[in-house]
Parts: sequence; C-alpha cells; structure tokens
Amino acid sequence: MEELKLMRSLCLPISALNLLHYVKSMVTVLCMGLLGRDELAGGALAVGLTNVTGYSVLSGLALGLEPVAGQAFGGGGGGSLPTPPGFNLATLAFLWISLTWAGTAQKEPDEPTGSAEWADMAHFSEWAQLLRLSLPSCLSVCLEWWWYELMTITAGYLRDPAATLAAAAIVIQTTSLLYTISVTLSSAVSARVAYELGAGRPRSAHVSFVVAMGLAMVGSCVGLAWATLGRRPWVHVFTDDPTVQSLAASVLPVVGLCELANCPQTTGCGVLRGSARPVVGAAINLCSFYLVGAPVALVLAFGLDMGFLGLCLGLLSAQVVCLLCVGFATFQTDWEAEALKAFHLVGSGDDKGGLAQKENV
Repeated sequence: MEELKLMRSLCLPISALNLLHYVKSMVTVLCMGLLGRDELAGGALAVGLTNVTGYSVLSGLALGLEPVAGQAFGGGGGGSLPTPPGFNLATLAFLWISLTWAGTAQKEPDEPTGSAEWADMAHFSEWAQLLRLSLPSCLSVCLEWWWYELMTITAGYLRDPAATLAAAAIVIQTTSLLYTISVTLSSAVSARVAYELGAGRPRSAHVSFVVAMGLAMVGSCVGLAWATLGRRPWVHVFTDDPTVQSLAASVLPVVGLCELANCPQTTGCGVLRGSARPVVGAAINLCSFYLVGAPVALVLAFGLDMGFLGLCLGLLSAQVVCLLCVGFATFQTDWEAEALKAFHLVGSGDDKGGLAQKENV
C-alpha cells in the first residue's frame, strides 16, 4: 500500500502534465478535421514531421537524465555527479563560461588557472556520463516514435491516400492519448527504481517494479476498452467524413490490442532507464519495430493487400515482440547487482550517501 501511495503521488502530476500536452495536439487535429479530409491528411504529415525532428529527440534526451538524477537523489544528492538542477545549470553554463574565460586565462594566477582547467575537465567527465545514458534513451524513444510516423507516410501510398492519411491522424491521436497512461507509469517507475537503487535498497526497487507492472496491466485494459467500446463516438469527434470514420473505426480494435502490449512494455522501458540500462531498451526497440514490425507491416499492407489494417497489424507484431523482450530483460534483473552499479555510478567517493549505499547493499 505504501508503494501504491508513492506511485500515485508521482503519477497524478505527471499524467496531468501529459494530458495538457496532449490537448494542444488534439485541438490542432480537431480544427483540421473540421476543415475537411484533405486538411486532416495534410495535418497528419505536418504533426509527424514535428514529432520526428523535435519532440522525440527532446523527450529522449530529457529521459536520459532520469537514471543519474534519480540515483543521485536516492543516494542523498552526493557523489561525483550533480543533482538534476546541477546538470541543467552545468550544461547551460559550461559553454558560456568556457567561451567567456577562453581569452582571460592567461591573466589569472597559475594556481587558479589550473583549477579552472581541472573544473572544465570534470565537467567533460560528467558530460560523458550523461551522454552515455542520454543518447541511448533518446534513440530508444525516437525509434518507437519514428515507426508511427513511418506508418503515416506509408499510408499515403495505399489506395485512397487522403482518407487513409486522415484515418492515420485519428489513430495517432488515439495512441497519443493512450500513451499518456504508459509514459506516466514509465516516468514514475523510472524515478522510483532509480531512487531506491541510489539509496541502496534493491528490494524496494523490485517492489516498485512489481507494483508498476500491475498498474500497467490495468492501464492496458483501460486502453483496450477505450479503443474498442468507445471507438465510434471517438472517431466522430475528429471528422464527419463517412469513409474516414469507417476506416478509422475498423482499425481501432487492433490499436486497442496494441495497447495491451504497449503499456507494460513502455513501463518496462522505464525500469530499464531507472536502472541505467537504456542501451537495452534501444536495442529492443530497434529489433522489435524495424526488424519485425516494419517487414510484417509492409508484407501485410502491400503483399497481401490488407491496406491500412495491415500496417496496424505490423504495429501489433512489433509491440508483442517488444513486450516479450522487455519482460525478459526486466524480470531477469539482478537487483542487488543494479544497486551496486548505482553506487559506482553516483555514490563513489561520497562519505555520506555512497558509503551508506554500500552498507545497505
């Protein structure tokens, strides 16, 4: 019960933030849908471009802060790496300070100049730590988001591309809404796992993982119900075109099945991030979506002439494979070893937080 309360305290503000962010996109798509089918189809491509070139990259880089920030906070804020505000200030201030001081170093006494240069080297070391986690996290998010945009672009090559692209816009909005549940649980469990590992409490981290996966199963059932039972009134919100309505409503049950796998696997990716294993998540997304999902989608959509339904079935195959791989990676986790790894990541050399972690582990 205590863990449920902690998860609730994290999930409520995160979900509110995600829903507010979703509403901005939804209002835009609603307005385009009122203008007509062609406008909705064009809007699908425009929104996809912003996701590919902007939101996915920024979101992925931000998620890379979670393991180090959470583990550092769990360890009492000590260690060789700064706490989250320190990371943000260091990344912004370091470039400005380096450029400002570049021409004035020779005017300073020898000892302070040497100290400044050593501080710069320390920041480079911290950047290396951050980049080793941020870049795989960014790649993991981008690989999944880009697959949806690839599906949208591919839909333009099917029969009646305007209607198919318009239906794809509705599907993307549906998955984005359901994704707010998944990403909320993912962020919450990432923070909880990182904090407990940083504090040297591997058993508590395991409890957080189990509770989050249980909540993910509930969330996936909610997503399935929304995409199946409520699909027709939901589609009518976006467009009055009967062709688009029929096409979107026919594939939303498949999207609901995708959510049965998507919510647990996204939550599991949060566990991988929280335990500083984003490379595993990136590798799983690459194999699942591009080595399995993309070929299946293309064969079904074009080879078997299943059209837009084939693309959605390809997404389902990718989500199922991703769930199996993430489930294997997370359920096989050695939590004691991950706690020790967290100690070495953020607790080494710290007499307050780091040694306490080592004793607890």
